Amino acid sequence: MSKLAGMPKLPASVGGQRIPDFMNFTVIGELAPLGDTVEGYDFTIKKSPVFGQESGKKFDQGAVWHPLREVKFALSDKTGLGHYQGHYPGRSTAPVGHLPSTTKTIGLKLNKDEHIVGFRAYSSDNVIEGVRVWTNDGSHKDFGKVQGATERGQDPEAFFVPADHEVVNFFGHTNEDGHIHGLGASYTRRLASLSAGGTPSGKEIKQISAQTFMDAETQQQWANNQMDKIIEKRKQAADDVSPIFQNINDHDEKAWVLVEDPDTKEQYYLSWDQDTGATCWSYVADNPTTYASADTKNTDADTKNAIVSIGSYSRQSNTLGISGYIMNSLPATLSAAAIGMVFTYFIRPLIQEGVTWGIAFAASKLAQLAASAGVEAFAVFIPEAVASLGGLVVAGALGMLVAFGALALMNVIWKKYWLVLNVYNFDAENKWGNIDHHGDNSKVSNGEWTTKEIDKFVKAGGSVTPPGFNPVKPLDNVVTYLAMTFENDSTVLQGLGEGVLMAREDKKAGMALKYVVHRFSDNEIGLKVIEGDPSQFDIKNYYNNDAWVKAQSLKVESGGYTLTGYTPELGGNKEGVYTYEVNLGLPPPVTSNPRS
Repeated sequence: MSKLAGMPKLPASVGGQRIPDFMNFTVIGELAPLGDTVEGYDFTIKKSPVFGQESGKKFDQGAVWHPLREVKFALSDKTGLGHYQGHYPGRSTAPVGHLPSTTKTIGLKLNKDEHIVGFRAYSSDNVIEGVRVWTNDGSHKDFGKVQGATERGQDPEAFFVPADHEVVNFFGHTNEDGHIHGLGASYTRRLASLSAGGTPSGKEIKQISAQTFMDAETQQQWANNQMDKIIEKRKQAADDVSPIFQNINDHDEKAWVLVEDPDTKEQYYLSWDQDTGATCWSYVADNPTTYASADTKNTDADTKNAIVSIGSYSRQSNTLGISGYIMNSLPATLSAAAIGMVFTYFIRPLIQEGVTWGIAFAASKLAQLAASAGVEAFAVFIPEAVASLGGLVVAGALGMLVAFGALALMNVIWKKYWLVLNVYNFDAENKWGNIDHHGDNSKVSNGEWTTKEIDKFVKAGGSVTPPGFNPVKPLDNVVTYLAMTFENDSTVLQGLGEGVLMAREDKKAGMALKYVVHRFSDNEIGLKVIEGDPSQFDIKNYYNNDAWVKAQSLKVESGGYTLTGYTPELGGNKEGVYTYEVNLGLPPPVTSNPRS
């Protein structure tokens, strides 16, 4: 592996690193170490004291999935607290405790404007016999045997979060019988505390779905449905780029340099591998006019629009992947380089932990980094910009990172199985999107299930790459794809499966796909064209009752569409990661005669 870090005293050839010959730039500086967390912008997860015992098996799940939407407790007179489960948008924590299913479970549901601000657990003879929970409207909910003052702040034994904070999970310890004998709460600052509120401002951060760019040779292979060759190129790209991800993981800001285009004077951040020539960048373009997805024109002199391009390029395979964000109504005084710096800092935690985040936590993380980087105006912009979605969607960026080999670096428990579904839209006339799914012992890895749009197949000319980028062979077309990552919910000798329902934008055609990972036998796949309104299609019934195929590839034709599915392996992956590559249509053949 190339040693890229510690590039000294710039701009002296970046410490001897050869500048890639497919880019034109001047090195002008380093990425400075990130500053300390700024008061008022600290969104780290903090812990309350534990009521009861701190011995035994620990449970602590869900804090990065916030906001909490429901908590459930169950107690018995003899053994005390014997059940806890937290529910979040689109997912839930694993149930904790050994109370029988006949025991009544009591829940506290929280609406969009409600959150938990305090609690107390009542311990007696090493048993928790009651829990009291306070919400932000001043009300409380009791579970089991409780006592003391009910008004907020009147019970000296209770724990309350600081102002502008909320409880995001309950953690604790169970005894040898599986009963909960210690209980605490995790809490964090509310992202909304940075927002002034009021009328809608037009501020917006929209995800750019992951994109793959193709030269003539690659397009021809895809047109011929030679997915084994496409995957071979992707593996080469991952081999080239993953050392850069490793370097970012190990050395953070030392893996990056600030560069400038000599003609446009635009600045952006770059990291590369001198052995392979692979590169990664964080680039921001102000007031874009050519990007296909930038459909909001800004006419306010005090604000501007921008596009964040997070890209990876493998020279040896001529493979380019891009994801990022469209940002509307940014303060005009925010420089593109400053925004790019924030997203450069964001890449390392995204590689390390992003697959576990919920979208609200992702937005809070970005805001905290922006403040620590000295770009508080951007930190303040974020809450209103993500308000309509409830957070920052990172699935597109994760999809690009996973495709280029970053999954192996992510801090996850590798006793799990992972299923990555990539749906490529080669329909040049229509956008498509996911509308429903059915999980079989599976959960979305990076937050709640959300519907996303996949842009139509287009020419590459309107895409955002840094100035001076000139790939070794022209990248003529770009296919947008939806990357969906799932993990198995129960990890005890179990695999996972998923069925996903897709719809054309006019709802007059659809597609159903499915994949099941078996622990003790080969995996199976399925694919189906839906003629007519796909919203009437029963994806659960399709997953459970329709035919499965035990094969690496599948092709179906109906309703004017050709759908193909491909999985590189049906079992035996040492890391437990399986992918299903689904093509919604195929690209047109190349009129010239590229090598194949």
